[in-house]
Amino acid sequence: MEIPNVIKGIIILIFVFVPIEKIFSVHHKKLLREGWFTDICYYFSGYFIGHSTTKLLIIFALFGQGSIPTLSSFVSQQPLFLQVIVAIFIGDLSFYIIHYLMHTVPWLWKFHAIHHSSTHMDWLATVRVHPFEQILTKACQMIPLYWLGFSTEALAIYGIFSSAIAFFIHANISVRFPILKWIIATPEFHHWHHDRHPQLYAQNLAVQLPILDYIFGTWHMPNQELPKQYGTELNIKTNYFNHLVYPFKHLLKLRESNDSARSEPINK
Repeated sequence: MEIPNVIKGIIILIFVFVPIEKIFSVHHKKLLREGWFTDICYYFSGYFIGHSTTKLLIIFALFGQGSIPTLSSFVSQQPLFLQVIVAIFIGDLSFYIIHYLMHTVPWLWKFHAIHHSSTHMDWLATVRVHPFEQILTKACQMIPLYWLGFSTEALAIYGIFSSAIAFFIHANISVRFPILKWIIATPEFHHWHHDRHPQLYAQNLAVQLPILDYIFGTWHMPNQELPKQYGTELNIKTNYFNHLVYPFKHLLKLRESNDSARSEPINK
């Protein structure tokens, strides 16, 4: 009997990250820390949502593919290595933009706050992403790449790299990467984005290329320091189903308050 890929994936992640985090941990914690079961639920639901979204995006992208035939032809004829590099840049730039909006647009923040609700940073915290945010960010990253004509091989490599770097930057790893941190995102870089202080939420928004934060003025890397606390100041219960409805409850309250404001008489 063949083991499903979703099971293979979590087995590989456990065998890779659990020993590394045990040896090089930033913060010592229990293996089954608070919220682990919630994040396991996110892993399995996120796996199937991710695969379903990819299939739908491919179908959707077919309608726009070749809309810029000259550019698509040019991109597809480039060496695979160059295609991957450019795909990483475009993908992370797209993510940077939508990530910035999720931290500045109030209703989008309600969805993204779920990801920031974890008070522990480790490889498993990576998957705590609301389904709406998962679909939105994946669409913003992948549709431009499909339309620009990147090869299937380049997109596959980009997908593997994106997944690997996501787990890496959330990992509970204390090792510093003095040179690497200027080239690709590292745990030290991304952990500051998850600092509990709200003023740091909109810092270090890139997830692959830190140079984007340097260019746009959102770079934050204090020397010889790491965050002491993670999470948000919002009261979000650590429960998978509560997480799913949390943003919609707040959107409903916002709509009700707006309706109430419109119904009030105007005093002249």
